Amino acid sequence: MAAAGELRSGRPMTGSTWRDVEQLALGLPDAVLGQAHEGSPAFYAGRHQFARLRWDEQDRQIAQLWSGDLELAEALATRRTVFPVVHTFSVRVSLWAFLDLLDTRELAELLLDSYRIRGGKHRAGRVDEAAYLALVD
Repeated sequence: MAAAGELRSGRPMTGSTWRDVEQLALGLPDAVLGQAHEGSPAFYAGRHQFARLRWDEQDRQIAQLWSGDLELAEALATRRTVFPVVHTFSVRVSLWAFLDLLDTRELAELLLDSYRIRGGKHRAGRVDEAAYLALVD
């Protein structure tokens, strides 16, 4: 069991950056780095974005991600400092997360969820979840 403030590897827990998103996203089948409509970096699975970089007024990095968990807004209600935007639609949830407040394990889990909902069943079925999450363990 990891001590408080540490990952299972014993490394100290620190916030993430877009560079962590890039490294993790490129571990997913067919993930391609591109640009969102206004020019910010975004990762695509096919024609759908599954991770997009945004910034707040203080230039803090925010990842926009998606989920298929329609109860996610309720689950994250007490974490609004980390997830300031959570929009629930009929079939998916769009959320924004401050990268500097996410450890790499949570980021990897969120990216995987986003990839699965946006990339489709075929791509999602090609992911070896244990191997992917081992990248951060």
